[in-house]
Amino acid sequence: MSRYITPIEDVNELLFVSEEESDIKCGKCNKLMFYTIYYKEKESFDFLVCKDCEIYMQRVILEDDDF
Repeated sequence: MSRYITPIEDVNELLFVSEEESDIKCGKCNKLMFYTIYYKEKESFDFLVCKDCEIYMQRVILEDDDF
């Protein structure tokens, strides 16, 4: 299962790969957010981003025992 949290990784240190508009709306401005993918050192990082509010939420994968 995955969950979006406050970023662990600093987006400014990552290489942007791609983005795609999501169906999820920002809780602050109510506009659609974007799925974005970043890359660093052979690892990719997924984020939900609101460009207007500059809100970044990083996707993390949780194991069943992490609940």
